Amino acid sequence: MGKYTVPAEIRKMKPNGTMVKRISGHYYVYEYSNVTENGKRRTKMGRVIGKIKEGVGFVPNTYFLSQNEISTVDFGEYAVVLANSRKTLELLRACFHPEDAVKIYCIALIHFIQGFTSVKDIKSYFDMSYLSLKYPTLKLGQAAVSKLYDDLGRRGNSVFLMKQKLVDASSGQIAVFSQAFSDVSHENDSFCEEYEFPKRKESQKHLLMAYDVNTRIPLFSHIVEAEFPDEVSVQDLLQQVELKDILFIMGSGVYSEETLELCQANGSSYVIRLPQKLSSCRKAIPGPDACGRFFYQQGQKSTVIEHKEECIDGHRVFGFRDINESIARQTDYLCELQQGETGYSEEEFLELKDLMGLYVLQTSLPETKAEDIFQLYQKRRTVESSFNDFRELLDCRALEQEDYCKLQGLAFVMLVSALIHQEFALACKDLKGKSIQDCLLEARMLKAGKLRGVWMVTNCLKKQVDLCNALNTELTI
Repeated sequence: MGKYTVPAEIRKMKPNGTMVKRISGHYYVYEYSNVTENGKRRTKMGRVIGKIKEGVGFVPNTYFLSQNEISTVDFGEYAVVLANSRKTLELLRACFHPEDAVKIYCIALIHFIQGFTSVKDIKSYFDMSYLSLKYPTLKLGQAAVSKLYDDLGRRGNSVFLMKQKLVDASSGQIAVFSQAFSDVSHENDSFCEEYEFPKRKESQKHLLMAYDVNTRIPLFSHIVEAEFPDEVSVQDLLQQVELKDILFIMGSGVYSEETLELCQANGSSYVIRLPQKLSSCRKAIPGPDACGRFFYQQGQKSTVIEHKEECIDGHRVFGFRDINESIARQTDYLCELQQGETGYSEEEFLELKDLMGLYVLQTSLPETKAEDIFQLYQKRRTVESSFNDFRELLDCRALEQEDYCKLQGLAFVMLVSALIHQEFALACKDLKGKSIQDCLLEARMLKAGKLRGVWMVTNCLKKQVDLCNALNTELTI
């Protein structure tokens, strides 16, 4: 038998209208047709459609399970979030082309439900979710998502418009928060705290996000290189939109004269916590002659706050000492010292004890009372929990992007995801004893199945039905 000869028993197994070729010991099946060219008939070979295996028969290239149409998709968690994030979608539609708005919304929603998702995996989650039924013409392949990120970072008019709408509708009291991410992922790696990256000598980025401290709504975002000092990064962030008559409530990490100048532009003002290393902090420590004290309660927490006001270098500076926090931190330190833990000493305790439980705040507000200044900064601490909740839900270990424009596009998608988070959090607030994660986990049990050509919601246990009713979510497709 020749090298390319196909045995008769193999030829018997091929489908009608095909031909078999032997290549490297394997028998491949091709489409073929009879064509007439220049008055002559000849056989024209088409594409390969499968192969013939001895003892098995004809094996087509298609019809594997992985190539079959998906007949079950994740429904519940997507349905409840879709039903409770309509304002976010409406805002996107007011600022973007309708197709772009839906595309951004769906990608941000996948980030919210699945956690941070790589560009290459967006399509898989989309195809396996209710989103693919609700938006059947949407294309979210890797190339399409990557281009969207690039367009968002490179063509910023619509992005600016949406950020500006959020700022203009805000209460005018804004706080900025930051989160560090690695540029690269590590298999089986846990979430990395910011201080771990220098040890590993890895490139690092910071996601900066501004929030309205009264509504907890995120307003604008930016991603910067970690090599930039925090104060420089915040200055870059604050120039993303037009800010007028804003009260900035800032943490100590962004303190600089340049930041303070920016926070007073266009009729704006600030309350900022001073770094403890500044001499101003020592000057503002409330002593036995503290100017005053007040009772403070937030939730289940109640304490007494001692305070002192000083004019330092022409600035109003307040020293606040939380009595309960001061006692707790001193107790913890002395406990470690008594147990002989390294790094603790009597000398250091005497040096630090006056700074324990101390908040030194500087403000450009000319007449606001000390108690009100303290309350303003507590708003920042409260809304910080919303950012931390979003950060933990995002569960991002590495951004997997290095291109500047795509990173800014990703920053905007994260902003939209944070908007979805806040809107859904408000919907879950009235469900006693249930967190966002609880609601998503319960809703996840609901699936959508295609039975005899008709899509319907399946696995509708009473627990999940009650949850959907409470979240105003219809169990229909």
